Amino acid sequence: GAVVPLRERLAWFERRPLFGKRVLVTRPRHQADNLLRRLEELGAATKLLPALEIRAPADWSPVDAVIGRLADFDWLVFTSVNGVQAFVDRLRERGRDLRALAGLKLAAIGPSTAAALRHCYLEPDLVPASYNSEALAAALGERARGQRILLARADRGRDLLRKELAAVAHVEQVAVYSQVDAVPPDAEALAQIAHGQFDFVTLTSSNIARALIEALDEAGRGQIACGRVQLVSISSVTSAEVRRLGLPVAAEAAEETDAGLVEALVKRVG
Repeated sequence: GAVVPLRERLAWFERRPLFGKRVLVTRPRHQADNLLRRLEELGAATKLLPALEIRAPADWSPVDAVIGRLADFDWLVFTSVNGVQAFVDRLRERGRDLRALAGLKLAAIGPSTAAALRHCYLEPDLVPASYNSEALAAALGERARGQRILLARADRGRDLLRKELAAVAHVEQVAVYSQVDAVPPDAEALAQIAHGQFDFVTLTSSNIARALIEALDEAGRGQIACGRVQLVSISSVTSAEVRRLGLPVAAEAAEETDAGLVEALVKRVG
């Protein structure tokens, strides 16, 4: 009697869309849990290799300076969850609280960043329909023409948002966190890529893509180039960086979110 229910449970397990697929996740460790969990729920065997570490800026003084004159700005713009967390944490470390943001309008690049604001009891005034710098620049440019905008961002990344907004508004930007390449040259996952032991590698930003690809040896690049190991990208910007570095993209998310990335991977498996 118990054999049939067990067989049914095993059949359900094996019917999951990513059953048996080996997936490498390259997101920073503190942000990887939700993506790992969702992939595992769909049957994937996952491994984490953080390609970047998120650290405090080497020098807080530029951030502290703008915290001291937040009243100079009309908009405060966040382009990542890390930016929200770092800015709010520093605000509190400086003895301020959320009242310091009174009178400021808040913009978030996408739903995850908006959720990070809400977690801090802050409601974004603007989230673009598409979750990228181009859409944010277009949406904010319409609402903030002639106004004063502060961009709280990483210490590296595309400069498109600042340039686009500077054409219609007064823009300052400040690095509230630092991104540091974190792939050890002797990482086991690099050897596994070189031996074709992953089916897919997920890439959730252009900087993550660059950090990983630059750490690959020729054997690893060869496994990706021939399609044995396939790269799944979260956005067109990330895909462009992969191609700039000479490798193919097997699948790209239609929506720049973890859910969009997982959906693209599942569709690729077919």
